[in-house]
Amino acid sequence: MTDSVEGRREVHKRSTREALADAALRRFAADGYDETSVEAIAADAGVSARTFFRYFATKDEVLDMGREERQAELRTRMGALSSSGLDAPSVVREAVIGLARGFESDRERVQLRQRAAASSPVLRGRLYDTFASWEHVVAGELGGDAAARTMAAVGFAVFRSATATWLDEGGSLPDHVERGFALLGRQHMLTP
Repeated sequence: MTDSVEGRREVHKRSTREALADAALRRFAADGYDETSVEAIAADAGVSARTFFRYFATKDEVLDMGREERQAELRTRMGALSSSGLDAPSVVREAVIGLARGFESDRERVQLRQRAAASSPVLRGRLYDTFASWEHVVAGELGGDAAARTMAAVGFAVFRSATATWLDEGGSLPDHVERGFALLGRQHMLTP
């Protein structure tokens, strides 16, 4: 009985957090970050402003894109890929494609994040910080030297470019990422 109550609580917490994030993203995209109050976000989600602050310390935190969870996934994926015998550029490629798969079903929310970020330097900084944290994980897992940092930076440049194409044209984000890496390979910029 306790497990089912705890399970329902976790589901409720997750759905409340998602409702708050979605409400914030819609408000930011429509009205702008600075013009959006926490009270308006909470009202749109059907909760109090106090509840908002149980889930997010600040209103820009709604843009974190699962930062910590994706960092953990990247570490796990990098560990498995590194021990698979692949060279470093291939490890980066596969890790970034795997990250792209995690966003595949979230296109609408990613579009909202992009529109919201366009409304505010604070939110653009939040996005930059999130991408930089993932890049740092990849570089660190490759050893953290200059070559590792460069490969990670190139990998995430491909990811960001592929994401822009995906949002503009649709299709498959992992496929756009693969095409980006293929283009680099043809240009001898990052050869696996």
